[in-house]
Amino acid sequence: MIRWTIALAALLLVVAPAAAAPLDAALQQELLALYDRYNKSIRAGKLDDALALRSAQVRAEAKKELKTAKQKRETLEMAQAMSPDSLEVQRGVINRAGSKAEIATIAAKAVPKGMQSKDAPPPGTITRLGLTLEFIKEGSAWKFSNQTFGPDPSQIAACKDEANEPDTAYDTERNLTMGGPIARVDFKPDYTVVVVRVVDEETCTFLPSKAELEKSGLHTDKLVPYAIVEIEGSPHRTDKQKVLVDKISVQEEE
Repeated sequence: MIRWTIALAALLLVVAPAAAAPLDAALQQELLALYDRYNKSIRAGKLDDALALRSAQVRAEAKKELKTAKQKRETLEMAQAMSPDSLEVQRGVINRAGSKAEIATIAAKAVPKGMQSKDAPPPGTITRLGLTLEFIKEGSAWKFSNQTFGPDPSQIAACKDEANEPDTAYDTERNLTMGGPIARVDFKPDYTVVVVRVVDEETCTFLPSKAELEKSGLHTDKLVPYAIVEIEGSPHRTDKQKVLVDKISVQEEE
């Protein structure tokens, strides 16, 4: 694509080096065990014991918000509802300073009895959600800091067409901005497909070949699953899940 020849310089300028490294297997097990202890305390109704495993920031917020028995009871009930039955680990990373770690998982949980909702599946039905766990090191001890739930992986609308097309297939008069985690990358002989996931939908974004990108100095080793990217480009004229990339940046992990 002719336009890519012009855009390569821009692509090079905005790709940032990633700072995170794969999480050591032993540390990953230690952090998962920490999360397991937290959930066991929650299931046992021991809110104070569970909070003792959380980060200083979470504990400070809890101290301000959990002042009555009712507030504590409702928080405990919510935490119990969010506690997964099992986890399937997808990947773990740690920042350059060794002070923050993140573990991406798929969480499974059986729908409990007494779920009061007309849209709720029958009790015992296994539900699956994406779950990212965050940990922070405070002094010499690791603490559980946050958890973020995402959509059921099986319900994500996959990008259906990864075929390369000429510029005329895209509305090059329009500028589209999007961002999200990379789901997968496919370095084809003549072009590159970076599949980006936004909530529960994938978008196929198209760049020059790996050889062309590297010739221009772009760090293709940063285009990996779970890396967060921001993209500017042109939308496809008929397929909302295809974008021709002008600029791409990889978010540096702290």
